[in-house]
Formats: sequence, C-alpha cells, structure tokens
Amino acid sequence: MTLKQPWTLGGALLLLAVSPFPACAPAPVTAPDDPPALGSRRQLFLDDTLIRSMTGLSRVLHQPERVPGNPLLSRVPKESTAWDAGMFIGFSSVVYDQREGLFKIWYSLHPGEGGDELARLCYATSRDGIRWRKPVLGMVESDGSKRNNIVMPHSGVTSGVFLDEREPDPDRRYKMLHMWQGYKVYASHSADGLNWTPYNEGRPVLFIPPGHDSHMVPYWDEFLGKYVAIVRDRTGRIAEVRPRLTTDPEAVETWRRLWDPRRERHPRNHSLRRVGQAVSKDFIHWTDYRPILGADAQDPLNRDQFYNMEVLAYEGLRLGLMTVFSYDPEYCRGAVQLTYSRDGRHWLRAGDRQVFLPLSQRPGDFDWGSIYPLQGPLLVGDEIWIYYTGFGVDHNHELPPGVSRTTNGIGLAKLRMDGFVSLQAGSAEGSLTTRPLTFEGERLTINAAAAQGRVQVEILGNDGHPLKGYGKVDCLMERFDETRQVVRWNGKESLGHLQGQVIQLRFTLQQARLYSFRFF
Repeated sequence: MTLKQPWTLGGALLLLAVSPFPACAPAPVTAPDDPPALGSRRQLFLDDTLIRSMTGLSRVLHQPERVPGNPLLSRVPKESTAWDAGMFIGFSSVVYDQREGLFKIWYSLHPGEGGDELARLCYATSRDGIRWRKPVLGMVESDGSKRNNIVMPHSGVTSGVFLDEREPDPDRRYKMLHMWQGYKVYASHSADGLNWTPYNEGRPVLFIPPGHDSHMVPYWDEFLGKYVAIVRDRTGRIAEVRPRLTTDPEAVETWRRLWDPRRERHPRNHSLRRVGQAVSKDFIHWTDYRPILGADAQDPLNRDQFYNMEVLAYEGLRLGLMTVFSYDPEYCRGAVQLTYSRDGRHWLRAGDRQVFLPLSQRPGDFDWGSIYPLQGPLLVGDEIWIYYTGFGVDHNHELPPGVSRTTNGIGLAKLRMDGFVSLQAGSAEGSLTTRPLTFEGERLTINAAAAQGRVQVEILGNDGHPLKGYGKVDCLMERFDETRQVVRWNGKESLGHLQGQVIQLRFTLQQARLYSFRFF
C-alpha cells in the first residue's frame, strides 16, 4: 500500500447527552448574534449549528470499515512459551511520531491476577501502521528475564499516552496519565515514550472519591488553553441517577445477569459509570472536575454504563469514541457511540445515539464481546484510522454459545476524511441553506459523494438572494466522489473578492452525500 504522511490529530473530543443529574447537563446551544467567522477550517454537519434551513435531506451516521487481517496485534495463546502467553490486551494508546517515522502503540497486558494496578504497560512499533513488532527493550524483569517489551510493570490497563507537540521541553514531549494505588491518578513524562519520570514527585495529581479506573485520556485543548483529562467518574449512585434501574424488577434482573452473574448484589448498592473531566495548565494541578456524560431518560435501561472515552481534536471540534454497555440483554457487550463538543466543556452525542463502531455479530471473532478504541484516532492521507482493542468474550469473560477459544487483540477500522456524518438526498432533490457567515480564502471545496447524482452550490447575500453569477444554474457538479472537490461557477472558482462579506451558502443535492465544506 502507499502510505501518505500521517500525523496525530492531537487529542480532544467530544461527548454528551442531556442528563437527569445537573452536573452533566450541557449548556443549550444557541446561535451567535454575529455571523460566525469560519476561517479555513472544514465544516462538518454533526448538528444544525451552521444550518438555517433544510428540506429533503437526512443526516446519516457512517460506520468505519474494518481492515482485512484483523486483529493486527493478537493476544498470545496461553499454550505459547512466550513470556506474555495468555495475557489479555486491554486499553491502549497510539501515536504517529513524525520525527522517527513510526507508529507507536502502548498497550496493557493483564496477568489475570493481582488486579488492574498490576497490568503491564507494553510497547510496539510499525512503519506502515499494519505490521507491528514488539521490540526487546530489556527494561523490566518479568519471570526472571528482561527479554520483553514492557515499559512499566504496573498501571498498564489505565495508562493514557499522548505526544505533546507544543511542549518546548524535549524531556516532556510524551505525557501520560495512569491509575495506581488506591484508584488515584498519577502523571508522568518522557522524552522517548519508554523511560518515564513521575510528575509531582510521584504523588497523585487527581483523586475524587471513590477514585478512578478504566482508561485515562489526556490531551491539549487549544480553545481552552489547557490540558484536559478524561477519566472515569464513579461519584453517581445508580439509585440516585438511574432510579428506575433499582425499582423495575425486569431491569434489576437484567442488571444482575450482566454485572453480577452470581446474583449476589443489587444495583441500588452500586455506582453508575460515567465520563469525568478535569483541566490543568501544567499537567500537575487539575481543577474543575465534573461528570460530563452519563445515561439519561433516552437511554434504554441497562445500556447506561459509559466506559472509556477517547478524544480527537478535529477541525475545531472535539470528537469522542465512547464504549457503552450493554448491547445484549444476555451478555455484557460494549459497542461504541460517537460524541462531540464545540467548546471542550459541553458534550453531545451524535447520530441519535446510534452505534458508530459496532460489535462483530459472529461468535468467535476477537471483537464480538467489547470494543475499546485506542487514544486517539490518526489521520493518514484522506482517511481516519481508528485502532481498537477487541474482546471475543463479554465483560464477565463469558464465551458466546458454541465457542471454546478466547480471542482478543488490537484491530483497525478506517473512515473517510470528515466521514463521521453526512447529509444525504435520494432520488428527490434536497437542499440546505447555511446561516449567514464570513470566511477567509480564495476558493470553496466540498467533501461529497455523488457517483450517480449531482451537487449544486449557490452563494447568497445576507438578504438571502443569490449573488449574480453564483446561482444554482451557474454551478453543476455531477457524478463525482471527492474529498476536496473545488466548486466552480461557470468555470470560475475565485472568491477572494467576497472575503469579509456576510454571505450564505445553499447546497442542493440529488442522489448525493455531503460530508463537509471548506474555504481555503
């Protein structure tokens, strides 16, 4: 394959739904009084923020496509003589290091005993993002030998690593958050991603009782001007935030089947897994902790445990990949929903809470039981690469019917650039008109698919009437599928003379999908 220059999209993400508990309720999205200045960022259609009116179009959530050959990094069978035989691969992080020309994965290996704190953090590299190797690092002893790829002998299952490209100190280029003793959050830094030095003299940097487990997700948010930590929130009791789950007999029985196969407990005595967030200027002092995403009345009972949330900074948005349990009333299985934020603080779920990255429905597959995306997705050429850890067993390590062998590993799914959501028209014509806006640039491009259809674009003045020479009849694009299609009106594409003016755009589609538009 031909690999175009990849780079990490930073990390920052999205998420959330209106929740019955005040701490999680997002602020209402309102249209600004002044026309938004779009600059040169691509504009996606996750919501109606830029849309003034729309008719004949539907908003469609698109799912990434798995690559052949998954999993790319497999659990070593327990029958093997390798040092890591039989260990489960858990939460993981991935980056592309441009300086070294390497894809890098930090993945956890659980020994099966001793609790999550004793999971190892391991390291693998790849030149093409497909074929992975485990280097012999010789750093940590395991079973009397250092011939392994262990980076850290503990905290592996919770470690979130990211490459901080804005950091001026080369010794702090890589940063990590991880859970260690007593469910407290610790922070470390590294020059190479292998040798880690604790921040804060090895003391915890965040702890909100009863503590935090699951994957830690750190990233830098350009809009907030701060680091953001996404961690598991365990402050909400089921009886307080999901009361019907404790009073509905059928729901209680399902909860016990999913979360307590021995039927020894009751949901009223347990917390509800939610997504929490904190911010920091220095990666040491974390403030403004709060739950930002939790189940509400629109979520089915027992599809309300929100696990890890991986974050991607994307064209001024934060996009999130959140694993939700359970998508099966008999087995505790977790699939992925798509979330987003426009300000880094208030979060929404995209696509009417539909599944974004689905589970395999074929028993025996490595991703039948649960899917945990890696932090964070990568942009490679015109594709978004989403690595994920899959489990062939459910959350209780139960095998599906008819399967006798446990599978587990890291796979890859790919998505078209901007391909999270599109506005789609069928055989009947549909259109949308944007709110008034201003832009920077000389041209307009669209990301659209119309292999058997057409797209037309009009430029309207602030009064809503087409500008002379920029009407519907002046622009016709037929039978194309492009991520960067330049828009032309009667063969002309220059728009420099309209910079700074308040305009609107009207898109007309037939048998077509529109993913985004951009001035540049």
